[in-house]
Amino acid sequence: MDYFKEFELKTPQQKRSIKAVNDIIESLKQLAENEDIAEISTRKLSKHSGYAIGTIFHHFKKFDDLFVYIFLIKRKELYSNLEEIINKHPANQPLSELINNMINSCVHDVTKIQRKTFLFLFNQFLKRTDKAGLVNLEVDRLIEPWKMASQRDNTGTFYNYSENELSLRFRAIQSIIRSPFLEENPIAGTAEHKDITIDIFMRLLTAPQQNE
Repeated sequence: MDYFKEFELKTPQQKRSIKAVNDIIESLKQLAENEDIAEISTRKLSKHSGYAIGTIFHHFKKFDDLFVYIFLIKRKELYSNLEEIINKHPANQPLSELINNMINSCVHDVTKIQRKTFLFLFNQFLKRTDKAGLVNLEVDRLIEPWKMASQRDNTGTFYNYSENELSLRFRAIQSIIRSPFLEENPIAGTAEHKDITIDIFMRLLTAPQQNE
């Protein structure tokens, strides 16, 4: 599901446009570190970023588009990082090493922004989309890299799950990571949260005979 197309968000191509969008987004994130992101105005963002209001609306049709754009970009970065970790996983390293690296990366990416900001961005996304039920489709991009990692594995710790099984198991892990943040549960992002997630991830993806 291409949410960038659904929201008609522009993907800048020229260097000047790329820089402008990145600067505007970075300024918004900086402002959100010290104040409620929902209270940030276009005028304040313009002053902080150094770009005229007209320039901001040249790149984003509506101010709320910035919130959706940040959410989608952060989500894209998160899955790109996970995909890279899977692709680089050595054949002689066990599944446990891969899972630890993936969970640490994922939690790190999610906690780079304040929990309140993350919740606001996610809710803005859900309010705007007509296809909220497809929000979990992004995780499916990990299926093919995972299958390739499983095929080159020589530790015997991977299991050859079908694509449908991997899709559902990845969704379960996604929920375990994301739900505490959305529910504002104090456990979110803590060492305990990571340990629990890693343990469940291992149970869901390890070869069955190793779970006995």
